[in-house]
Amino acid sequence: MSDSVGSASAGGPGASTPVPGPEPVTKAKRLQAFVWTVVFLAGLGLAAWGHQTLRAATTPRPIPPHPRSIVTLAPSVTETVFAVGLGPSVTGVTSYCRYPPEVESLPKVAGFSDVNVEAILRLRPDLVILPVDKTATEAELTRLGLTVMPLDTRNLDGLMEAMAELGEATGKTEEAARALERIREAIAYAREKARGKPAPKVLFSVMHSYAGLGYISEITAAGDDGFFSNLIEMCGGVNAYEGRLPFPSLSREAIFKINPDVIIDLMRSEAEAPDAMKGWQELANVSAVRNGRVYIFTEESDTVPGPRAWKTIRKVADAIQPDPPLPLALPASAGVGQAALPADPVTAGITASASEPEPL
Repeated sequence: MSDSVGSASAGGPGASTPVPGPEPVTKAKRLQAFVWTVVFLAGLGLAAWGHQTLRAATTPRPIPPHPRSIVTLAPSVTETVFAVGLGPSVTGVTSYCRYPPEVESLPKVAGFSDVNVEAILRLRPDLVILPVDKTATEAELTRLGLTVMPLDTRNLDGLMEAMAELGEATGKTEEAARALERIREAIAYAREKARGKPAPKVLFSVMHSYAGLGYISEITAAGDDGFFSNLIEMCGGVNAYEGRLPFPSLSREAIFKINPDVIIDLMRSEAEAPDAMKGWQELANVSAVRNGRVYIFTEESDTVPGPRAWKTIRKVADAIQPDPPLPLALPASAGVGQAALPADPVTAGITASASEPEPL
């Protein structure tokens, strides 16, 4: 058997046609494997490069210690940036930013909820600061390679933390400390006034409708909003609205049912204050109206949860816990204008307390 095989292999008489050896096939396979290996490794390299590029575009960049061009995307953020000494670096704001006065001449890159990304990019900012709840805008700007810093100014604690954080990140710790001290002094003032005193029910009106009617038909109140509700409690009151909505709409009937001891009404201007007060006086059976405890605030700072909150805290404290203390309620038979109702309630509501420090 071995001889026959040997003769066939030797190509002797009667041997079959030789079968081609495996060497050429092996080289082809090796070449193909080599090509696929190169392609695979190249693919891995491209994937890794793409991953790193995407990661670089979506990972938050570190805050520059000395930003030269800052875009701010909310009035409260803008005021916070100026309060910590970064005003000269601000290059773009929203159309609702009005303080300090120098922002009026700056480019407007956003409205209330709309953001002009192209306008922001044209300013080439090295820092964009926005409210913490603008998550979609934050993600988009980060994806475009911008450095973004969210600030939480939705309540007083968040505002104070944001001021300290911004000051520390940008080398403005001293300026931030001074701005924070004013707020802390106002908080101490409010808590001292409220110490040991009964807590009146306070209705905080941030908007109401009476145009053309001659009376208030509906208001938007500060409910469980985190900022105004915080001020009410800090200043020794309780929110007259007990629900969970942040800004509920209350009808006239709801106001009568709540029957607040104190009403604080935020208006856009002094020109609107007299009509607003007349509207409230029409609700004569409400305790706050009957006792002359309706206060009209017309300063723009009262509507912005920013560094000027110290002014609002003091005013709210004086309204909720006045000196000398006023009764929380009078008999229903008492008419408007009696029981400590100021001679000019509109002026009394607008005028700031004499104990306030100089404006910021």
